[in-house]
Amino acid sequence: MKYDVLGVGNALVDETFYVEKSFVDATDLFFNQFKSISYEEQEKILSGLPTNVKADVVCGGSTTNSLAATSNFGTVCGHICQLANDARGKLYEENLKLNSITSLNNFYHEEVRTGRCLVFITPNSERTMGTYLGASEKLVFNPDFIDMANSSKILFSEGYQFTSQENFSAFLKILQGTRPQTKLALSLSDPGVVAGFKERFQEVFNVRKVDYLFCNKEEATALAGENFIESLKQIATNYVVTNGSESSYVLEGNEFAEIAARKVKAIDSNGAGDIFAGAALHKVIEGQSFIDACRFGNYASSVIVQEKSPRLSVDLYKQLKSDYSSS
Repeated sequence: MKYDVLGVGNALVDETFYVEKSFVDATDLFFNQFKSISYEEQEKILSGLPTNVKADVVCGGSTTNSLAATSNFGTVCGHICQLANDARGKLYEENLKLNSITSLNNFYHEEVRTGRCLVFITPNSERTMGTYLGASEKLVFNPDFIDMANSSKILFSEGYQFTSQENFSAFLKILQGTRPQTKLALSLSDPGVVAGFKERFQEVFNVRKVDYLFCNKEEATALAGENFIESLKQIATNYVVTNGSESSYVLEGNEFAEIAARKVKAIDSNGAGDIFAGAALHKVIEGQSFIDACRFGNYASSVIVQEKSPRLSVDLYKQLKSDYSSS
């Protein structure tokens, strides 16, 4: 089967909790950032939760969230990800199917659990993550993945993939075997990931230039320094740098634009970058310019930050696209 967008990403079941900042400060997590921790460390953190705080459970992972958006907007998507043979793994595959995403890896780990991400949202909508990567960081390379990439219009992945040597090696093999006609899209994911694994990002850039780069200002600065508007041109043909409630910077070829953020009351920033990328990739597949595609991404992210979830329902994705088209 030919795919519009082929994702390679972490398969994580997100458990989201709305807590006070003092709770996060009492843990060893990095406030408003990502940290990889063990399953046992996750359980210890959860044991300290106030009794009235319950989890909102959703199948997540950055690439998966983007694919859920672009798929429900009408894009044909496949996903290469690693699951375990357990209840969370089965839940994950069912969720992919619900969102019309084809699961492309039928190998299941037996010795580790499916990955789980604890997401703690504080009152100012900051997002702190403690992630047990589990099976998701043990992607087993299959030569068929290269054939899948060569039958796709866009190969899309996330910086979080680069934190695991196994995942990074698998992704690099896929990329090295992918034809130039298949565009490369990449989300930087997290400033700490960029700073900690910059050499791996550079290995990717040495293979080829990124066609569509998605990041926020902190990630761009971590990768390319304060002069990122110029420096990112060496890395990407087209890029967008979001900046929270401020304007986004977009480069398409030699054309530069700023897109003003929509003024909304944000309650949860989790998933904002993911839906932005998914929405923009959908419009690229439809044939729109990258700048116009990012306008749709900007609109979509303004919707998700008003929700207590990194995802929308299938019907709400379709409603979002309809509302944008009629606005």
